[in-house]
Amino acid sequence: MLATVLSATLLGLDGRVIRVEVDVAPGLPGLTIVGLADAALREARERVRGAIRNAGFVYPPRRIGVNLAPADLPKSGTAADLAIAVGILLGSEQFRPDGRRAALVGELSLGGELRSVPGTLPMIRALARAGVRRAVVATEAAAEARLVDGVEVVAVGSLGEAVDALRSRRRGAPDRRRARIELTSAGVGDDRGIGVSGSESPSRVPVIEDAMPPDLVEVRGQAEARRALEIALAGGHGLLFIGPPGTGKTLLARTVPGLLPDLAADEALAATIVASVAGEGPVTSLMRRPPFRAPHHTTSYAAMVGGGPRLSPGEITRADHGVLFLDELPEFGRDVLEALRQPLEDGHVEIVRAGRAARFPARFQLIGAMNPCPCGMAGAADGSCVCRNGIAERYVGRISGPLRDRIDLWVPLARVAAAALVAGPDPETSAAVAARIAAARRRQLGRAPGRLNARVGGRTMRRLAGLDPAGVARLIALADRERLSGRGADRLLRVARTIADLAGAETVGLADLDEAARFRAPATGRG
Repeated sequence: MLATVLSATLLGLDGRVIRVEVDVAPGLPGLTIVGLADAALREARERVRGAIRNAGFVYPPRRIGVNLAPADLPKSGTAADLAIAVGILLGSEQFRPDGRRAALVGELSLGGELRSVPGTLPMIRALARAGVRRAVVATEAAAEARLVDGVEVVAVGSLGEAVDALRSRRRGAPDRRRARIELTSAGVGDDRGIGVSGSESPSRVPVIEDAMPPDLVEVRGQAEARRALEIALAGGHGLLFIGPPGTGKTLLARTVPGLLPDLAADEALAATIVASVAGEGPVTSLMRRPPFRAPHHTTSYAAMVGGGPRLSPGEITRADHGVLFLDELPEFGRDVLEALRQPLEDGHVEIVRAGRAARFPARFQLIGAMNPCPCGMAGAADGSCVCRNGIAERYVGRISGPLRDRIDLWVPLARVAAAALVAGPDPETSAAVAARIAAARRRQLGRAPGRLNARVGGRTMRRLAGLDPAGVARLIALADRERLSGRGADRLLRVARTIADLAGAETVGLADLDEAARFRAPATGRG
């Protein structure tokens, strides 16, 4: 007997609707799964067999064939476990469905318990676009699934509860015709009435309180570095701190989460989908705060860029619409650093593996920190550096020229005198700086919707800068003096535009250009 049940799988960050066709027929007992299933999905036969038996049902001693359609779509993960088990029970006529259209998403344990799976949000969205209005998911994934409007989410904790939710309440003998949960392809691509809940429904989308980041008031001295951080966050520019240990580089970077404004609705949805696919714990609400990722310098190429058997998103995608902080920047592998070049320019990364390909968003802001040399004391006033001649230059040189060209602000930090640290006046708080950053971003988004200055094209930026003839001449002179590439000159102008935005100016002035040039890295490096 044939049963057809609807489920979903992931392809990159997107959900894909799949049909689980289960044929229970006479023959040598066994379970075969076809349809480009990966290893985790092929192993479902063991999980399903144990779940059916331990949930109090009978595992049919027959030949069972499972086809995952469409057959040419690669399927991965364990989201189809529940659909396969229910299909077997339907095909062996152990219960009769109530006839309502439904989709089943979840992983089964050997004991029959239902578990959540990564990517529930994009999978439920894909089902909703296919016209499905009812979905059965694990209890712990119900809040995430309910972020999709227009879908009735049935939360269950086990295979038995799922069957109870799908079982027909009518009396009488089982229907001997083909048992199936009718889930046709009608309505695919029709997303009318489908949306994602935001802050408009606070009762359904609770706010998650994150751990509080350090406040800028804790960073004493370092006025130049504080100014550079404000400029960088206001315009989304790349930033690098260089200085000896203990000068506040990492502390400055750790204040970033408290300085950024909340994400817009579409950005929050994109960030939440990435978090869901990456399996970053239970998702109960849209991520309104920009992500802040700080991977260790031993992070591998695949972990940074993404990939693996399931084409999972990497750190640069998990930092999409947020900040990627790389501490001890030269200690990262050369291949890892060079892999950042194209995403920094294009805002996405293409990953191609044997038979599979995915495009992940990577609109992150890069902030780095590094020592000026291996011992960390190059350039110190007391001459305490113990590195041999040329070592400091080679250390800074681990950051290649093309990557240097994509970092807009290079900021040297020196040690702060003890008197300033202990008895100096309190600097501005994060709240005061965050207000200026938010105001500057509003000006930018008003000129170019959806794009901060760092993402505006060179031709458009030259128009938005409003340079007069004296400003044009100054920009040319600065580009020649700093030996900037065409990209470097455009980036200098973008930083100058952000400086003007922080000041509330309509056009970029000479002082804005000079300040932006002060933060550019010289062609020979700075350290």
